[in-house]
Amino acid sequence: MRTFVRVLALWLGDLWRLGRVLLGADPARLPGSGGGKTSPRVAVVLGAQVVRGGKPSRTLLARTLHAAAMYREGRVERVIVTGGLGEHPPSEAEVMVGILLGAGVPREAVEPEGEALNTFESSVFVARMLRPPEPVYIVTDPLHCIRTVAAFREIGLPSVAEPVYASPSWRVGRLRAEQLAREAAAALWYRGHHGVGR
Repeated sequence: MRTFVRVLALWLGDLWRLGRVLLGADPARLPGSGGGKTSPRVAVVLGAQVVRGGKPSRTLLARTLHAAAMYREGRVERVIVTGGLGEHPPSEAEVMVGILLGAGVPREAVEPEGEALNTFESSVFVARMLRPPEPVYIVTDPLHCIRTVAAFREIGLPSVAEPVYASPSWRVGRLRAEQLAREAAAALWYRGHHGVGR
């Protein structure tokens, strides 16, 4: 019973943070976000759909180009891309590597993780790549930042949200509403099944 109450309390906190982001708050400035305490030198880009013909979805393209800009501006020294094989080949990570190289990021600064099939697996597999653990920026859609930062921090990586406002999942009202519903449900599932935040 105590575990249920704790999971419920954590989930309600997640809903509060999602609501704040929806109303315009910066995910990196919310309580528990890690923003302002660390200055990561590594960006971790979360994957998104690869469409037919091996092309990036608009969300995947927006996230990856955001990370490329971070590298060009000198904010990070390395970019880790994470995402496995979905409905259409190649893996999300492989597609992101191509985008980064095309955007001028040198190959030695790019590290692919091409096995993860969900956000939690991304946190586990990226943590294995970063030994010893070091702070990372989490590059993903604003609403996705809440759950992703929680998962990465639970696995032992100090994480700072780096929201991608250019993503269609944020800019398009219908897609934003769909992602809000998806993230609210996923946050509860993560709290209960993975112990995220316990």
